[in-house]
Amino acid sequence: MRKRFYSLLFMTYLSATCMAARILVLSPLGPRSHMHSFMPMVETLAEKGHQLTVVTPYAPKTEAPNIRKITMDEMVDLVELEWYDFKEHSLLDTMVDFSPFVQSIMTTAYKRFMANKEIQEITQKKNYDIAIVDAIINDFCFPLVDHLGIPLILFDPGPGTIWNLEAKGVNRDYARIPPLIGTFSSQMTFFERVQNVVLNEGFLLFRKWYLLPVLDRLAKLDFPTARPISEIERNAEICFANIHPASSWTRSLPPTFIPVGAMHVRPAMPLPQDLQEFADAAEHGLIVFTLGSNSRVSSMPVLIQETFLRVFSRLPQRIIWKWEKDGLSQIPDNVRLVDWLPQQDLLGHKNTRLFIAHGGIMGIQEAIYHKVPILGLPLGRDQYALLIRSSEEGYAIKLEWENLNEELLYESIQKLLHQPSYKGNVTRMSSLMHNELMPSREVAAYWVEHVLLHGGTKHLQRKEMPFYQLYLLDVSLFLFVSLTLIMFATYKTGTSVFRRFINISLSCPKVKRH
Repeated sequence: MRKRFYSLLFMTYLSATCMAARILVLSPLGPRSHMHSFMPMVETLAEKGHQLTVVTPYAPKTEAPNIRKITMDEMVDLVELEWYDFKEHSLLDTMVDFSPFVQSIMTTAYKRFMANKEIQEITQKKNYDIAIVDAIINDFCFPLVDHLGIPLILFDPGPGTIWNLEAKGVNRDYARIPPLIGTFSSQMTFFERVQNVVLNEGFLLFRKWYLLPVLDRLAKLDFPTARPISEIERNAEICFANIHPASSWTRSLPPTFIPVGAMHVRPAMPLPQDLQEFADAAEHGLIVFTLGSNSRVSSMPVLIQETFLRVFSRLPQRIIWKWEKDGLSQIPDNVRLVDWLPQQDLLGHKNTRLFIAHGGIMGIQEAIYHKVPILGLPLGRDQYALLIRSSEEGYAIKLEWENLNEELLYESIQKLLHQPSYKGNVTRMSSLMHNELMPSREVAAYWVEHVLLHGGTKHLQRKEMPFYQLYLLDVSLFLFVSLTLIMFATYKTGTSVFRRFINISLSCPKVKRH
């Protein structure tokens, strides 16, 4: 019996060893938030015995021996942003301004990426089994994956960007789901729906015919046999997306587009001693104020700084404010400035009552998980859409920087602190996030191993077909023409019969009455 047990144990170990794969994770142009969104999946795969290489601009905080970190410091200046100009733009303005910016950034990033010695080593050795690529502004990595000849998995750190939806055949649902770079609610007017269709499709055309060909030409210099980026992307095995029904609009998804939203959320852990003491002493409640890791908050205009300080001085609550450097004067006694804060641990503190944030998807998910209402001040385009959705669900208030003043800020904080509906709605959403069949990180790890085990997802892929067939335009045209012909034939037949009847009636001799 003991011999059989040890034999079984050895076979299990041997099987696990054989299953261990070499996984390449590429996010060379991803901000910290992107890295934080996929690292739980990376760590879960490492726990299962796989060997991983992670390429990011910032070093991941992990000590796992089977995770190799390639930190591309040369990308940091392309990732970090100065303070936003607080102006709300139309969708057209956004596309016109944003598109050339992205093209310039990605061209520069590709050149730096390929000049990196460790990337050159990866290119030459070709010793990986599968690649997972951050699918937002890291498209230039696809030719390398194609050169390595390994399966590709896309990871969308956002709630489903339009090009990733298209790549995996997801219904765009323009009538119901507003654009991520717009300011529309889900109750769009006719002209908003027109903008949603025209500008999203316009961006896809710009990307297909202008942006990607530029990158394709660059990639041909290093990888002469590489397929076009759009083809590589379309043939990806699966796409993970940071989608969760508690924080994103729901949509119908094909089996190769897999939601793994909020995989980074976790219970709160003890705070550093100074913050723990400050938070514990907040008898009227604690407010956490941060605008994310990608914007330099210290470059905030002085008038805005003073507005926050005046409002905070009127509150009985304590405030922890993420601020990168010295420079603020006359700081109220109830405000603590920190250059770094353990966001989840603060949101999970028993005294935390409110989260003032820029509306990034990960911060929203953390606030929901820890049942904290949100006061949102968006800095970027997708943050407008995410905060509009949060406001519709009743656990957030969205303000605009250009309209911000002391009374508006104070009244909004008071509403969120004292109207029970905000707390009730975020608690309802939190229960959805806690009640999952399987943690998102485990879902992601399962599907990576599924691709490895079965050599891809051909059994799950949709059949490629022309646009007009996919949306039944040919069938609709056929039915329309057929119905038109039937109606025309009916009309002609009817009029012919009617005329003959009239002619017969007129030709009949009249009978005289006596």
